[in-house]
Amino acid sequence: MRRSVPTAGKLPQTLRGFGLALMLVFPTVGLADACSNGCKVLSRDGGFQVTARPALERLPLRRHHDWIVVVQDGDGNPVKLNGLSVSGGMQGHGHGLPSQPKVTEYLGEGRYRITGFLFNMHGEWTLRFHLATPDIQDVADLTLTLDY
Repeated sequence: MRRSVPTAGKLPQTLRGFGLALMLVFPTVGLADACSNGCKVLSRDGGFQVTARPALERLPLRRHHDWIVVVQDGDGNPVKLNGLSVSGGMQGHGHGLPSQPKVTEYLGEGRYRITGFLFNMHGEWTLRFHLATPDIQDVADLTLTLDY
């Protein structure tokens, strides 16, 4: 006995419209480079290892969200910083971040919660983490691609 499975072309118009409305209201993006498990970068001068991941499993597009950032020294030991800030943007489009993420909580063991990330479009983004201890000031650049 053969079963027929409806295709998207055969779905009732109302169901197709509902699916499209959900995508517009609740868009999420995937990270092509799998930052959901943490993207690790070495700072420019090699003083810090930075691992960053979104707090959510899938990044929301055009909605504020948090990231968890782990900072370690060159030997992998957690670092409590005197200063941590984030800048960045889309170099290919010539603009910065559409929001101003801020460190809102030190979680211990070199872990920080950064609140206020907002990505307003798909494409290649660079996040620059500005890191400071009393002895070291450095930056770490993380480039990621947001897509479906």
